[in-house]
Amino acid sequence: MTATITIITATEWPTVLAVFDRCNQSDGIVLPVWLDGDPPPTLVAARIGETVVGGAVMYGYFAIEAVIAVDPAWRRRGIGRQLVTQIAHWANARNGSWQMIADEAGPAVAPFATALQLRRVLVETLLELDPAQLPPLPPLPATWQTRLAEPSDSNAITTIIADAFGDPAEEVAAFVTDRIANPMHRFVIGEVAGTPVAVLRLLRSEQGIMITTFGVRRALQGQGYGRLLLLTTLHRLCEAGYQRIQIEVEEGNMPAYRLYRSCGFIPTRWYGVYKQAA
Repeated sequence: MTATITIITATEWPTVLAVFDRCNQSDGIVLPVWLDGDPPPTLVAARIGETVVGGAVMYGYFAIEAVIAVDPAWRRRGIGRQLVTQIAHWANARNGSWQMIADEAGPAVAPFATALQLRRVLVETLLELDPAQLPPLPPLPATWQTRLAEPSDSNAITTIIADAFGDPAEEVAAFVTDRIANPMHRFVIGEVAGTPVAVLRLLRSEQGIMITTFGVRRALQGQGYGRLLLLTTLHRLCEAGYQRIQIEVEEGNMPAYRLYRSCGFIPTRWYGVYKQAA
């Protein structure tokens, strides 16, 4: 059975999102759909005739991260395979790359990956803050300050991120410049005696706050500055009334996982990242 697969406009999104909702309810999963990101995702519909039987949410343009869904009533008809094939075609036409993201709790994930020869390359753990487990703020050093970044802080943020993650400075600079001017993103800086040493990014959406791009200058790691920045930010977010605060960590990154757990986060979901097997 051959489906017609097309990129759709925002006015058509509800029909595809309804398929995702049916999959979530049928499989007991939560597919990672963020519609108000920066840049916004691209949505794809798979149709048999006039009926939307599946779809995909694609993040990125050259490096595509895709989440696919097939209506439970239309499974085992090759629609998922056709969606993957089409996404791979778009990525290849752009000289880009692609990967799939799936909720590991889904019963169809493992057999689907095996059938399409997709290999799982990593697992991201999604954690959510339990305010009841948020520890109190420790006594703050007199030289410590936490503040929201301004556009003039772009260079300082770039330096911290490039140093912490070992990424090329020019790529980080473009990333920071693009996001620091967008109200959906706010960078928070931790300073020691006026010198920026740590940073994290708050991504706001309808689902709440996602904390990401969290790093400390390498020479100062292990001295508690990351924990100070995270705890201070969490207390301020809770005081501001935010109800849902999340963070992700790669499975196996135990130092970061232990830090997040000690700050009141609890694991809720595990998302596998899959690529075509070599």
